[in-house]
Amino acid sequence: MPAHDANNATWYALRYPIDFAPLAGAPLDPSAPFGQPSSPYLAPALLFDALRGVLELQPEASPVAAGPPPGIALDPDGDIYRVNDNGVLVVVRCDGSSVPLPCEPNVLAQPAGLALDRRGYLYVADPAARRVVALNSDDGSVPAILTGGGPVGELREPVDVATSPSGYVYVADRQGGRIAVFSSAGRPLASFATAAAPGRKPRPVAVMLSAEGNLLVADAWLPRLLTYAPDGTRLADVDLAALVSPLAGGNLAMSALNLAYGNQMPRFLTGSCGPCGTPADDGGARLAEVHRALRLLALVLGRRFASSGIFISRALDGGRPGVPWHRIEVELNGDPPADTQVLVETFTSDTPVPGAPVWDAPRDSNGAAIPFTNDVPEQLVQSPRGRYLWVRVSLFTGDGTATPSVSAIRAYYPRVSYLDLLPIAYRRDPEAASFLDRFLALFEHVFTGIEDRYVEFSRQLNPNAAPLDIINWLAALVDLSFDPSWPLARRRALVDEAISLYMKRGTVAGIERYVEIYTGIRPAIVEAWLERPERPAFLGRPGTVLGCGSPLLGCGASAQILPDDRLWALYAHRFTIFVYIDNACDTAVTLAAIDRIVEVNKPAHTVHRIEPVYATARVGIQSRVGLDLVVGAETAPATRLGGSDGLGAAGVLGIDSVLGTRRPEYVRRLERQL
Repeated sequence: MPAHDANNATWYALRYPIDFAPLAGAPLDPSAPFGQPSSPYLAPALLFDALRGVLELQPEASPVAAGPPPGIALDPDGDIYRVNDNGVLVVVRCDGSSVPLPCEPNVLAQPAGLALDRRGYLYVADPAARRVVALNSDDGSVPAILTGGGPVGELREPVDVATSPSGYVYVADRQGGRIAVFSSAGRPLASFATAAAPGRKPRPVAVMLSAEGNLLVADAWLPRLLTYAPDGTRLADVDLAALVSPLAGGNLAMSALNLAYGNQMPRFLTGSCGPCGTPADDGGARLAEVHRALRLLALVLGRRFASSGIFISRALDGGRPGVPWHRIEVELNGDPPADTQVLVETFTSDTPVPGAPVWDAPRDSNGAAIPFTNDVPEQLVQSPRGRYLWVRVSLFTGDGTATPSVSAIRAYYPRVSYLDLLPIAYRRDPEAASFLDRFLALFEHVFTGIEDRYVEFSRQLNPNAAPLDIINWLAALVDLSFDPSWPLARRRALVDEAISLYMKRGTVAGIERYVEIYTGIRPAIVEAWLERPERPAFLGRPGTVLGCGSPLLGCGASAQILPDDRLWALYAHRFTIFVYIDNACDTAVTLAAIDRIVEVNKPAHTVHRIEPVYATARVGIQSRVGLDLVVGAETAPATRLGGSDGLGAAGVLGIDSVLGTRRPEYVRRLERQL
């Protein structure tokens, strides 16, 4: 994909699937780029991950399959449930005592993965019995058994289980090679197969929920965590180390964890021997967070990649013969792991179908090509002038346990050469001219970087393109400050219209536009004088109706207030802002921000009132057509009586939905009866 920089130099960027995918019918060998039409060549040992946008060595099946993580779960009170070395399900109390969990006889054959839900149910994966058992963590009773059936089919080897804050149950079926989904009532809903390593069958060994609410799945043979949307759509893979590293620091529950695993216990962010958070916290979300931390820190995935592989780009057309190609820039996804290398070589020609290629690259004193790193992200093109350029990228790994990761490759042309500014005498000797050209390119690179900073600064002065920190700085220049709740898009719109808003400051149009920028919906402002009576009522004058327009005042100081004064006090210098709310959950934050906006921009002598308008017509409250009468419906509550088994359904009150932090005893008895 070609593009242009500030100096009108051009570059090709190789970073999208089309740049790495061979054309249909192209030969699958290194000669493909040199045919007509030119086609990229991607060796079987390389993989372009379109979801992550990186070029890497192909993952291979690990020599040893990874096993499921040890069965462990932690509830909000600090009690730890785990499967001990003897395969017995035990509970470890805060005082350090460990006792077997009370359970009906012959219910569990081989307990494995554990997970707690918001109701206090402990789900136990039992691969030997091919089912998942839900236990009441208080008394060990069995409210539900998940065996599959329906759209899920029969479970073959459930080794791990996870629950979502909304109550859905996800089961990793290792032998079945899939994730099975159940409702909170234990009904089978759906299942989807997981990805597999080359030459292997899918073998999911762990499942957990990501911070975004997606599913993270560990496969026995793959080096990365697979990511799926709740409906089974595959998303970008995630590196295990990237998720584990943030958990290594912070406030850690070492005391509670040592009860189960001693000094070898993994650490995670939560409280111990007490509530995990304030009563306002969502217990289901917190349990999912703890479950994910335990799974991540207990997982040991095999890491195995192909030893080497090459990619050759299609012919990059410079547009005319004899183009001096300038430099190659490689954008790496993180630092290359130890014992890995990224090498880039180039070949140029004036014909699209050349002969045998001669690959060139900068070399060290030993004649070896210099690899790319984050410290050396670019190199000058060593190939001679030519209209067409081919780029060969080679990835290497020593022990096969890691792979370098390339996000983008850019080829710049033509070379902006300072040699063109020197007399022709410096170009008489071609070899000397070529050396001088590259030598001066070192200085050109530094000066061009300075010029790019000026261009970037000019670009950042545009509110529509500036990043968040620059937007905040630009706002300070025009005496604007943002509420922390303001997103970037609204901040940009406000800075962009700052001058026009200052010209209309204090007017109805100015306040309406300011609030519209923040909320996205234009409010309605009604000045109180427009709602005053046509004229004050006086007893003894025509048209006065006692009890309708003429209230009788009691004796006292207020009786001396004249009707004109009363109208002045009620209607003068007052106005109401009708704000249309489309998300009732954000009402408090939205109204507070709007109140601040109005307070800063209104005339100082005026008094304002904010009236939220919801999509529910209310007689006597929201009933003025064209102003605050909005016909609609409120968002359905999270918990519905009756429930449903659909993937978007909520729970059933009294069955799988808990009001408060503890289940009353009569609800427990009712569940046993059901």
